[in-house]
Amino acid sequence: MTADKRPIVWSIAGSDSGGGAGIQADLATLSNLGCHGCSVITTLTAQSSVAVTLTEAVSEEMLLAQLNALLGDLPPKAIKIGLLANQVQLQLLCDWLARHLPDVPLVVDPVMVASCGDALSKSTAMGAARLDYRPLAALSTVLTPNIHELALLSRSDIHDFPSWQDAATCLANELPCHLLAKGGDFEAGIARGLAEDLLLFKDLPHSSGLHQRQGFVLASPRQASSNNHGSGCTLSSAIAAFLAHDWILPDALILAKAYINGALAQSYRVGRGPGPLGRPGACLAAELMPVIWPLEDYPWANPAQVLGAPWLAAPTSADAVSAKGVGAKGVSAEGFKTLPHNLGIYPVVADVELLEALLKAGCRTIQLRLKQEVQPGSSAEQAIIRAIALGRQYQARVFINDHWQLAIAHGAFGVHLGQEDLSQASLEAIQGAGLALGLSSHGYFEALLALRHRPSYLALGHIFATTTKVMPSLPQGLARLGAYSETFGSLVPTVAIGGIDEHNLDAVKHTGVANVAVVRAITEAAEPVTAFRRLTQSWLGRAATIASGISYAQQNAGLSDRDFIRYGSQLLLPRVSEAGQLALRAKTVAIVGLGGLGHHLARSLAAAGVGRLILIDSDIIELGNLPRQLLYNEQDIGRLKVDVAKEKLGRDYPNCLIEIEPKLFGPKSAELISEASLVLDASDNFLCRHNLNQACVKLGKELIAAAISADSGLLCHTAPWLNPEAGCYECLFPRDSTGSGRCRDMGVLGPAVQTLAAMQSLAAINTLLGERSTLGRLISLDCRTLSVREAALCADPACLCCQTQSKAGHKTQAQFMRGRSELSREENCDAN
Repeated sequence: MTADKRPIVWSIAGSDSGGGAGIQADLATLSNLGCHGCSVITTLTAQSSVAVTLTEAVSEEMLLAQLNALLGDLPPKAIKIGLLANQVQLQLLCDWLARHLPDVPLVVDPVMVASCGDALSKSTAMGAARLDYRPLAALSTVLTPNIHELALLSRSDIHDFPSWQDAATCLANELPCHLLAKGGDFEAGIARGLAEDLLLFKDLPHSSGLHQRQGFVLASPRQASSNNHGSGCTLSSAIAAFLAHDWILPDALILAKAYINGALAQSYRVGRGPGPLGRPGACLAAELMPVIWPLEDYPWANPAQVLGAPWLAAPTSADAVSAKGVGAKGVSAEGFKTLPHNLGIYPVVADVELLEALLKAGCRTIQLRLKQEVQPGSSAEQAIIRAIALGRQYQARVFINDHWQLAIAHGAFGVHLGQEDLSQASLEAIQGAGLALGLSSHGYFEALLALRHRPSYLALGHIFATTTKVMPSLPQGLARLGAYSETFGSLVPTVAIGGIDEHNLDAVKHTGVANVAVVRAITEAAEPVTAFRRLTQSWLGRAATIASGISYAQQNAGLSDRDFIRYGSQLLLPRVSEAGQLALRAKTVAIVGLGGLGHHLARSLAAAGVGRLILIDSDIIELGNLPRQLLYNEQDIGRLKVDVAKEKLGRDYPNCLIEIEPKLFGPKSAELISEASLVLDASDNFLCRHNLNQACVKLGKELIAAAISADSGLLCHTAPWLNPEAGCYECLFPRDSTGSGRCRDMGVLGPAVQTLAAMQSLAAINTLLGERSTLGRLISLDCRTLSVREAALCADPACLCCQTQSKAGHKTQAQFMRGRSELSREENCDAN
């Protein structure tokens, strides 16, 4: 939508002297959406925000003169038609368009009633506010009547949802164009807190066969505004604008609905009646997107189920919370297995030998896509079984394309399905087996349909032209990939696919998409493993990580001569030896907080040979951090800690894969640690710690937490399922605990932080090697006297997080409180 090459869109409509609707609203919308708007005025109206006092049609000569004047100089890419004064105008327009512009997308808003309720269109021949739109519909792309206009056009009495659906279906059957029956003014929908529209498609070019001649409901939470003057005009002109920008009709409708939601949120009042809409520009925020639901199973009786869509704001009512799962086919509210947003380069291969070679090279996410039919006992079935086994061997995410029954039967990590496969697969069975689910999408419409099922990741494609599959959709391109990433990137891991190779990879990366799937760039390369490493190097921006060619998950490869030299000192320890070093290489550790403790932990574990670190922190480096956070220097001030840590640790420790998440660990961040073998808490506030503890308990992850403030440090190691008597972090410090502040408030010496970080690192390495000597213990460090005290952790029978009462009920509440009071002095340690 660049200003230097704006597509031209015509608005053929009436003039609103009040400025809120008609031509005036259309031109404002078109300009706001990056188009050049031209006007052909059909009717002059004398109206305000409260009444229409007079309408006067322009002459036939004037109408034709406007059309002919524009045609020679400013031909349109799309046309919006609004108010037509009479049947003569309508027929004249049909004849002219059929002769001069028969193939231009045409959006028809059959305006008959103003927002204030007054009739606008009056046919002298029929004596009623109803025109025959059938001649115009033959040229139209989509017709957009509201409830009152639909009733007139279909000659129906609309009083409830069934009669509304019947009227829309009846009209759609009569007309050759698509139908968007708007329901924003439907009293039944208003009472439900929803703005619902009926969408009935005819044949759709460049779209999935699943959507041809199908019906859908587009639903959004109602905007809390009565200023809706010109909303119908704005919607239809927005549809025309997006069509002019070459969006296919389903996506243009979705973007126009999001635009209306944003425009209503910015609406304002200027007169005594309903005011005009705002002009927010292209609205890509996920919460403005409508929910798309197949008409045949739309939950008319349960609006809370619609409001629970994962991209809408969190539901506030109990009904909405209980019904938050909007997925079809029995998929529960939790959705499918959650994944970290960073999946790495994601190869899609059709050969299990190549799959194994890529896993050996360090590939963490890969898909086996077999195009042939798979028969029981066939070589293709054996390839799938072997691929699944290799995924377990290399601790990788191996997705099986399409063949979900075999994936379930043999315990695959995940399944990938296209839109066409959704109707055949049992999503309930896939979810019940605990598999991850990836879904393909080709535009906004399909992406929103896919997100109803709460998949593990969303594939966006095809970005560039590709020969690997025959696609009904057109290439999406980089600009649209950037739009999709902006909308969906915070909801689910996004994966770009289609024609991506080392020549365009950098441009793809700059769109903000989280991951890329590659096919021919690897499968058709002379040396596929080398191609994978080059792509990974380019994507991660770290040559050192790939140069070694050693997979951090490759347990059976053995240590190289260089490894024996690098890790020689620790290999001499019997509890480490070669087997222990290989075990460290196969582990993933998540570190939350990259401050005084966290950055020491990251360096110590990377140096020790831990294969993969996930670093989670949203803070930037400040001057006051430097005395205790030795990884950073003054040149790093203002940068994200995770970015600097990844850059420096990746350079110094090439055998360790560093993944980063520049986020504050919140109540919905559990997926960030889903693949960790161990979680280390080095964060600096209680809220983050409780969120992390809750996630660890839920996912079954061991947690070693440490904190230091002033001269007191604490370390505790919890895993309630391994040691139920010790409980979890919340048993020690309930959520209503209050800390005394951060280091910047209480003070701390750098060496004190380093000492506690060394203790936490040792506890982590011992745990990774199978020695859990710190599990269930609370260790207190006095940094002035260099003395250490310890006590056994004691589960709180009333803890709502780990719920250990049934397992540790023999400990009374009084015993628990006595155990906590002995260490009450350390309770204020809340920072590093």
